[in-house]
Amino acid sequence: MPASSATSWAEIDLAALHNNVDVLRRQAAPANVAAVVKADAYGHGAVTIARATLQAGASSLCVFTVREAVELRQSGINADILCMGPVLDGDPAAIVQHGIAAVADSADTIARLAAAAETAACSVRVHINIDSGMQRYGLAHEQALALAEIIRSHPSLGLDAVFTHFPDAGNPEREPSIEALQRFQQTADRIGAPIRHAAASAATFNLPEASLDFVRAGIALYGMDPAPNLAKPRAGQLQPVMSWRTSLLAIRDVRKGESVSYGGHWTASRDSRIGVTGIGYADGLARSLSPGGEMLVRGKHAPIRGAICMDSTMIDLTEIPDAQIGDVITIIGSDRGQSISAWDVARQLKTIPYEIFTSIAARVPRRVVDQPD
Repeated sequence: MPASSATSWAEIDLAALHNNVDVLRRQAAPANVAAVVKADAYGHGAVTIARATLQAGASSLCVFTVREAVELRQSGINADILCMGPVLDGDPAAIVQHGIAAVADSADTIARLAAAAETAACSVRVHINIDSGMQRYGLAHEQALALAEIIRSHPSLGLDAVFTHFPDAGNPEREPSIEALQRFQQTADRIGAPIRHAAASAATFNLPEASLDFVRAGIALYGMDPAPNLAKPRAGQLQPVMSWRTSLLAIRDVRKGESVSYGGHWTASRDSRIGVTGIGYADGLARSLSPGGEMLVRGKHAPIRGAICMDSTMIDLTEIPDAQIGDVITIIGSDRGQSISAWDVARQLKTIPYEIFTSIAARVPRRVVDQPD
């Protein structure tokens, strides 16, 4: 059934989430699993997902911004939280106040964190990010060694961990990632931090030797195989957590030769039955899904017709004569044995499921539909 006052909604299956945490824990063992809940838990709802993953056995949480971490704290979540993004000017006070672990990337960052910790008469846990080819936020190996010494010079800071992130851990050719892991381990030995972490979702399955102390589970947590072209039996046990649905709001009879939607980009080649759905690009449905996109209606594939509008999308119901106003329509998910996955949509758009999930607008309510046993 539709969510109240919503023309499209996302269903969040917490039983599937618990399954995925269990799959990841078995794959990573004896390493722990840290749940990556940045970007509103990849569009799934950060507070709901954070609580559920911790209940399922995740050891900690990862976010990108301090604001995301504070939201979790203000929702009553007391687990360890690592903020993986840069420490911005206004962040140190919140990091200290809410007990958030931070990434130190420069002497300036260290000084600001130390000053905030000393003012509050407490300590801050610090991680160092070592670059393994991403050319993003990680430090060169010699820079990381020098920064570790600066951190240790501040009594108010604790060097908790060193970590890295591989740029291509899902590649069947594993050797470049293995070499990067070896270089990281050598530098980690020299730094001597008590905790090391390197594997995100793809490496958890394709580079298990990188699991180390904990893995940072992102897209796999939400049921998407991070590298679907590889043969990994455990990754095949993942279950999608989100389904995205809308309602059939109107049905129109369109004669042969008449066009549908803005610009007349689709013209009926036969008398057609066109359904009007309650989802559009303001909800996060990419306009470029027309032509070629589909939705599921009563377990059958209904092609999108005409330009996708801000709040509506038209679909062809000519081959689904029993469709009725009020029917639930599936954009991503399963219906009566048929399915459209986030990977299916992503491939059509030449992108990845991460972007599909995080593009679903805030006005689309997320609601739990299945609790774990």
